[in-house]
Amino acid sequence: MVRRTASLAQQVAHEILSEIETGTMAREGGLLPSEAELSQHFGVSRATVREALSRLDLAGVVIRRQGVGTYINSRRNGSAAVRGWFDDATALMDFVRTADSGARANIIECHVRQAGEVARHLEIAASAPVVAIEKLFLSENHPVIHCVNVVSLSLVEANSVADVCARFEAVESTYEFLDQVCHRRVHHQQSEIRAVAANEQMARLLDCPPCTALLRVEEVGYSSELQPVFYGLNHFRGDLVTFRQVRHPALTIGPISVGSGCEGAA
Repeated sequence: MVRRTASLAQQVAHEILSEIETGTMAREGGLLPSEAELSQHFGVSRATVREALSRLDLAGVVIRRQGVGTYINSRRNGSAAVRGWFDDATALMDFVRTADSGARANIIECHVRQAGEVARHLEIAASAPVVAIEKLFLSENHPVIHCVNVVSLSLVEANSVADVCARFEAVESTYEFLDQVCHRRVHHQQSEIRAVAANEQMARLLDCPPCTALLRVEEVGYSSELQPVFYGLNHFRGDLVTFRQVRHPALTIGPISVGSGCEGAA
């Protein structure tokens, strides 16, 4: 049954992945059913199926061949690599599931504390209370992502403050927590990305040698009113996670005057 928590295309992508893993989806030679058949199977539009297959293609799960069909990518077997994209603000659990239907998240700790150094990101006082949750995401039993998300306690509805940690631990993502407990939606988020070497603590958490290359992603999520609603700090195993981004060339707006001294690509 398709779940209603993530986007419909993401849900369909998860269902296709699950059926691929159980061997009930593909035909001889690894060929998947047509878009029309998948549309009928899941009770969604062909556009939704097309987007779901595009997500799986970007994640390296399937290979789409124009005029031929969609095939399972046989090269992904035996690999714990997680591949994804930055274009969507996808919940980390959804991101990891794209590579492994048995993916899971282990909660390390959830507690209320003072904002401290994250106060400037959330635009609150350093002494203001926040709720912070720390998780470890695993794919094929390999730890691949360490994540800490922080939300100001001032955003939490009054009747949920007493059991705020239980409420945070009960949902799958910070997006759900903000939606259900804070009645806030993330309109967009800004990320700062850089490579770092694993220190001893991160090496232990991610089960890798010290100085292993990690991808550090620090992000702030904003509401439609440009209010910061969460702060996140994520560390990705550089050898197990690959991000794939699709970029489009910018369109030129308006005419370009001949002889203006500017040259463009032909």
